[in-house]
Amino acid sequence: FLLMKSIFLGTRIEALKILNLYTNLEIIFTTKNSYIDKYIDKSKFKIKYINKKNCKKCFEIMANSNCNLILSAGLPYIIPKKFLKKNKIMINLHPSLLPSYKGLKSVKDAVKNKEKVIGVTSHFIDEKMDNGKIILQKKIYIDYKNNISSIYKILFSIAEPQILKKTLERIIKI
Repeated sequence: FLLMKSIFLGTRIEALKILNLYTNLEIIFTTKNSYIDKYIDKSKFKIKYINKKNCKKCFEIMANSNCNLILSAGLPYIIPKKFLKKNKIMINLHPSLLPSYKGLKSVKDAVKNKEKVIGVTSHFIDEKMDNGKIILQKKIYIDYKNNISSIYKILFSIAEPQILKKTLERIIKI
């Protein structure tokens, strides 16, 4: 049984751990000082740091790789259209119930608006931010006795790994 080859783009370590469980993780693109940078065993993974200056080069490596699956979770850059390849399954995890609350401040904006239900969305990546066809969503009911860090913990440590596992089950039949 051959595992699908994958690339991880982003900063969220819980999503990375799920991807690593079910695929052959070839390379990780993350930002300096992210949770991944701080806590991953660098002797076990090929890690490249992505930033504003080199992101096009990183996207080129991704696009030209022999990996079939690309997962983005916490990537602070939009992948330009020319790097979106039809022969790759490209998925993003986003901490909101899209199409609501696109972008980097989705959780803070939802909390500021006192949303009672927030969530996580897995979707295919297209050239627009947090826009591609939705695969799955998971709702989370918020109790405002929780502070924002506990909301992040629920989203990123519980909901996002669950939705990623279900997404992989659906897309690559793990």
